[in-house]
Amino acid sequence: MLLFAAVLAATLLVAIVLGLRIAQRSVEDEIRKRTSELASATTLALKRVGTDDDQLSEELAATVRKHRGLMRVELARQAALGIDADFTAARITPNGILFSRWRGPATRVAGEVVDDPDSGRALRVVAPFNDARGGRARLVLLASLAEAERLVAAERRALLEVAVGASLFLVIAFWILLGRILIRRVSALQLAMRAVEGGLLDVKAPGPAQGGDELAYLARGFNQMLTQIRGFNAELTHKIEEATAELTRKNRDLEELNELLVDARRDLTSKERLAALGQLAGTIAHELGNPLNALNGHLQLLARRPDLPDPARQQVPVLQGEVQRMTQIIRRFLDQTRGFTPAAEPVQLAPLVDEAIDLTLGTEARAKIQVAREVDGAEVRTDPGLVRHLLTNLVANAVDAMPNGGRLEVQARQEGRDVVLRVTDTGSGMPPEVKRHIFEAFYTTKPNGKGTGLGLAICKEIARALKGRIDVDSEPGKGSAFTVRFPVTDAHTA
Repeated sequence: MLLFAAVLAATLLVAIVLGLRIAQRSVEDEIRKRTSELASATTLALKRVGTDDDQLSEELAATVRKHRGLMRVELARQAALGIDADFTAARITPNGILFSRWRGPATRVAGEVVDDPDSGRALRVVAPFNDARGGRARLVLLASLAEAERLVAAERRALLEVAVGASLFLVIAFWILLGRILIRRVSALQLAMRAVEGGLLDVKAPGPAQGGDELAYLARGFNQMLTQIRGFNAELTHKIEEATAELTRKNRDLEELNELLVDARRDLTSKERLAALGQLAGTIAHELGNPLNALNGHLQLLARRPDLPDPARQQVPVLQGEVQRMTQIIRRFLDQTRGFTPAAEPVQLAPLVDEAIDLTLGTEARAKIQVAREVDGAEVRTDPGLVRHLLTNLVANAVDAMPNGGRLEVQARQEGRDVVLRVTDTGSGMPPEVKRHIFEAFYTTKPNGKGTGLGLAICKEIARALKGRIDVDSEPGKGSAFTVRFPVTDAHTA
């Protein structure tokens, strides 16, 4: 806007200067024309007057008096001797017309614009002619240019006023026009661009849908670009979502495979430990079995001696019982470490549950623990020894988890073609990091001397031998629930 105002002001200034010069020249040309016409008319009048000096002066005074702006009239005639010239002049003064006569040499005078000391700039017109005597004469008219300068000054003021008014009008009009048509639309387009820079792609630059000027064309191009960007963004977002979903699915599959691998490694480690324990147990059983058999035989022989004192005879059954108990411990240990091969036979679930509870709960435990059993009367085909062993270990763990008493629930039922065993306690429960390792061999949370860490590992092997699985549901402070599920049909095979 400032540049536009400066260009407009410079243009108007140049136009005013040129106009004033043209006007001044036109006025001067008009004054020169009028003065030249006046000189021609005056020379004719002077020819008619003759040579009388008074009449010539009167004619010159009349010429000065009749024409406004004529400041001086000078008549030069050739003198009688032809050497000098007689001059007669009439000049306007504040007191009237002043005449003057003199004789002197005739100098050459040209018509031009001169600066008069008394009246300022003036136009001098020279008109040579022959007087009534036929002699050479010269009429010089000096016309003032003050009127022309006044006209030019008035025109200058008028032009300046018109120029200033027109400039202000044009600047204000152009400002309003730009504000409504250009600046507002450019500002709206700029706001839309800033919104896009901020991440908002649902904006739209204002403008007509068809036609219009360059700004409308620019707005339509901007909107088309935004439409394409939105399309690209939507397509890219869709592809990113698909890739993310695919990556999530693959990560989930990888986690599942990793969990399976970890479980397989744990099972392999547990089996290796059980195998090593079985070898060790076999060696120990072989090494201890013979001495125990020999000791048992000697105790039997000792009991048959007639000369054996009664105190010693009374101690022999005690020793035999301890030897037999040691033999049972070794046999039970061997049974727990060797592989399980189910031998299916028809069996009732209720006696197995009652036997497991009776074998596990002593008198002290029954006083503190409330026992609840839920067993249906169905008859199934499975291995009763493995089921009994499984229930015994689960009930024993439940009792150990409630040293201060609680509630023990044992459930055994047939669901379709599956047998479901569930043992629930109200003990302290297990945190997640313990649940991940409870089925590993030799892993135990019991104090030293209270457990071997084989009970639940053996339960898992029994469940696997029965073609089933074992699960645990436990939370700290809410107890634990072990669920074993295995099919009856698969358990038919001996």
